[in-house]
Amino acid sequence: MNLPEPQSKPQPTKGQRSRKMREAIQAYAFLLPGTLILFVFSLLPIGYALYISMHKWRVKRGDFIGMENYLKALGNPIDVLFVLLGLGLLAGSWMVWRKITAGTPTKILAWRIGLAFMLIFGGFALFLGFPKMLADGDKDLFESLLITFYYSLGTVPFQVGLSFLLANILFQDIKGKSAWRIIYFLPYVTVTVASAAVWQSIFDPTKGLVNIGLAGLGFNPDTLPRWLFEAEGVVTLIGNWIGVEVPEWAGGPSLALISVIIYNIWTYVGYNTVIYLSGLGNIPHSLYEAAEIDGANRWEILRKITIPLVSPTTYFLVMMGILGTFRAFNSIYVMTRVAGPVGAPQGTTMTASMLIWKNFWNGNRFGYASALAFVLTGVMLSLNWIQNRISEGRAFYG
Repeated sequence: MNLPEPQSKPQPTKGQRSRKMREAIQAYAFLLPGTLILFVFSLLPIGYALYISMHKWRVKRGDFIGMENYLKALGNPIDVLFVLLGLGLLAGSWMVWRKITAGTPTKILAWRIGLAFMLIFGGFALFLGFPKMLADGDKDLFESLLITFYYSLGTVPFQVGLSFLLANILFQDIKGKSAWRIIYFLPYVTVTVASAAVWQSIFDPTKGLVNIGLAGLGFNPDTLPRWLFEAEGVVTLIGNWIGVEVPEWAGGPSLALISVIIYNIWTYVGYNTVIYLSGLGNIPHSLYEAAEIDGANRWEILRKITIPLVSPTTYFLVMMGILGTFRAFNSIYVMTRVAGPVGAPQGTTMTASMLIWKNFWNGNRFGYASALAFVLTGVMLSLNWIQNRISEGRAFYG
C-alpha cells in the first residue's frame, strides 16, 4: 500500500518573519518601562538589603559576617533546621491527608493514612527543637512575633466580619446608603498620623472620651482602665475583675495592644465594606430570585449563595489584612509613644515591624535590622502559603 507522503510544514516567508520580529520588539518595548521600575524600586533595594544583612553594618559598612545576623535572630542552625524540617513534614502530612477522598481505593487509602501519620509524628518530633530555638535565638524577636500574631488575630476576623455585615446592610435598598458608604470609608482615607493622634487622646486615662463615658455610666473613676498605659494582659485584667487568678502565660495581649486593635478595626472596616459591596454587586440577581422561588429563606440564601460567591473577596481581604497587620507601624508608633519609648508600655506593643525599626533607628544596627526584615518576610510568605492551601477548593471563582 502506498502511504501518502507527509506534507512538510510551510516555512514562514520573509515578510512574516519580519512582522513577528517587529511584534516581539514592540512587546518588549512596552514591558521595558515597567520592568525597569520593578528592578530599580523593588528588586534592587531587596538585593541591597540582603547584602546589608550579611554585614556588621552600623551607619557604615563593617565586616562581612555571612549568616551571623540570621543565626543571632533564630538561634542554633541545627535547631532551626529541625524546626523547618518539622514544619515541612507537617505540611506534607496535611497535603497527603487532603488527597484522601471517598473514592480512594482501600490499599491506597491505607497507604496514604499511614504516610500521613508518619509525617505527623516525624514533624512533631523534629518540631521539638522549637523550644531550643526560642532559648538560643533573639527573645525580643519571638516576643514581637507573638505580639504581632495577637495583633493580627484580634484585627482581621473582626474587620472582615463587620465589613461583611455592613456591606449586606448597605447593599439593600435603604435611604441614604450612598452617604453611609462615604461615612464608613472616611476613616480609611484620613491621614494615619492625624487619626491615630485623635484616638490616642480618646484613650487618655484621665480626660479621654472613653473613660469619661464609662464614668458617666457609673463606673468608679479610680478603677477605670488605663488603656494605652496598661501593660497587663486583657485576660488577666478580666480575671482580676471577676476574682479569678489567670496564669501568666494565659494573660493574652495587653490592654494597650487592644486599644491599637480597636483603632485598626475602625480604620479598615470601611475599606473592606466597599470591596465587599463590589463583590456583592457581581452576584447575578437571578440566583436570588430562583432561590426565593424555590422557598429558600434569608439564612439559606446567605449561606448557599452570598458567602460562597464572595469567597474570592473574603480571601483577598483576609490576605491583605494579615499582611497589613504584620507590616503595621505608623498607627502603633503614634498611639503608643505617649506611654514611653518604642513598644511601650513595657514592650507589650512591640510588633515585629516596631522591633525592626527600633534596631534600625535607635540602635543603628542596619545589618541586624535587615536580617530581621527578611525573617519577617519569610513568616509572611509562610502564612500566605498556608492561606492559599486552606482556601483551595473553598474560594469560588465561577
